[in-house]
Amino acid sequence: MIATLASLTLLAALLTLMRWHLGIANEDGSHDPATPFVIGDPSLAQAIYGRLSAATPSAYYTFSVPAALSVRLMLLIPDRDYQSGFRAQVTLFGPALPSEGMVPDAQSAQLVIAGRAYRLVQTYVPPLPCAGAYRIEVRCAAGSGVYCLCIGTREGGHADALMRERIERLLDGR
Repeated sequence: MIATLASLTLLAALLTLMRWHLGIANEDGSHDPATPFVIGDPSLAQAIYGRLSAATPSAYYTFSVPAALSVRLMLLIPDRDYQSGFRAQVTLFGPALPSEGMVPDAQSAQLVIAGRAYRLVQTYVPPLPCAGAYRIEVRCAAGSGVYCLCIGTREGGHADALMRERIERLLDGR
């Protein structure tokens, strides 16, 4: 009970800070596993927005860590897309993880971030098991829509006006 309360408190604090995550629009996606979107610094708090559908059911990301490192990972779906039936799931692959990957715990929390309603659908907070290259697959489970893949804890960047506009277009379905 205390561990759950502590986790929820940590998550609430992290989500409060998320409005200051470095926002990234990945509107063209990274739908080929051979050419994933490279996350240069997984410790930097980033919110990467993308879109999935039947035509483009998966997006791929990769990052490397020099040592076992705590990297927070969350998957959010804008409430509008969630209500229309869009579902997505994250699978994490890497050293010391099962070959079929590790699927973080499912969540079902409603959140409001920077005036927008979201559903937190998955979160991973334990440290990664060891140094090496990791891959993330965000996969469409039903419907189509926008997702927000959040990674990292260290605040240190902000989206410029052009990037914020790209993110808003994604969120507004334009």
